[in-house]
Amino acid sequence: MMKNTAPVISNMTSVRAHPSSPARRTRVHRCARGFLSLSAVAIGATLVSTAARASCGASFCTLMTDRYAEGSSEPHLGWSADFRLEAITQKQLRSGTKNISADQVTGEQAIERRTRNLNLVTTLAYGIDKDWSVSLRVPVVQRDHAHDLVDAQTGQAATPEQWRFTRLGDVQVSARRQFVADDGAVSYALFGGLKLPTGSVKVVNGEGSRAERSLQPGSGTTDLLLGVAGRQVIGVADALVGQANISAALNSREGFKPGRRIEISAGWSHAFAHDLGAVLQLNLRHRGRDRGAQAEPANSGATTLDLSPGVTVGVGSASTLYAYLQLPLVQRVNGIQLVPRSALALGWTCDF
Repeated sequence: MMKNTAPVISNMTSVRAHPSSPARRTRVHRCARGFLSLSAVAIGATLVSTAARASCGASFCTLMTDRYAEGSSEPHLGWSADFRLEAITQKQLRSGTKNISADQVTGEQAIERRTRNLNLVTTLAYGIDKDWSVSLRVPVVQRDHAHDLVDAQTGQAATPEQWRFTRLGDVQVSARRQFVADDGAVSYALFGGLKLPTGSVKVVNGEGSRAERSLQPGSGTTDLLLGVAGRQVIGVADALVGQANISAALNSREGFKPGRRIEISAGWSHAFAHDLGAVLQLNLRHRGRDRGAQAEPANSGATTLDLSPGVTVGVGSASTLYAYLQLPLVQRVNGIQLVPRSALALGWTCDF
């Protein structure tokens, strides 16, 4: 589930109120309470993901988790923060649109076993005025990957290899321009930015073997991101939200260029009460094949469609906790790849 990156990303009928002039001290106090609540939730998510296993490749959630998705089109002047914890386990081998077992894999140099991704994505935003805002997205990636090298003579899995690391990923900077109708019922925004090559591409395991490029915490490339988001209020408790964005690498690095990525999300949000809301999203993602001498074009690129139900809980007037469970409806991969059966995203947003 991601932030823009949504990323990642829009929010649901958030139960967060936006008073016109709250005291800064009160805001900070309420944000601190929200942070303590998130810490407890994050510990639980870590325990859940630790019990799981995963497989080859980087993975982030495709989700709308911004102010539109949380239930407000009202601009915020000044600083705001979003912290999202994503647990994504990849351990199911898939070819095309069908699940396969390890003994069905032939002609490969390695048989993928698992990849566990635990991502902490921090987004800091600053509202310059009612129209413009800028943001900085910083991901920290914890990844555990294992595969078995195939014996060239027998064709059977022989030598296990594993990588475990926690590293900074690729940082993203972006700007956003919002437009709101006079009645406030319809709003939309245009956004754009760059993903910077801050994540390492040279992580090795204990034996000194370098991880394949798709497994590294960074792509090594500078990527351009462009997108549009919208929100339509329906009645007093419901809203429709949507977002579409495209990202593409502007260069290659050491024989690797990641595939172009297109994401389209649509959702409905409902407020049950002032501090309780629910959301339902459909998240479509298409990623093209990676290219270059260090890439694996035959086993990269995919089209997925996920159903993502979620809930938001208000903590004071300036802070919101949210949780999403992402369930795959369609998974079409090129070649043979590991895919998740589900993903979990837990987050906290706060205005300062």
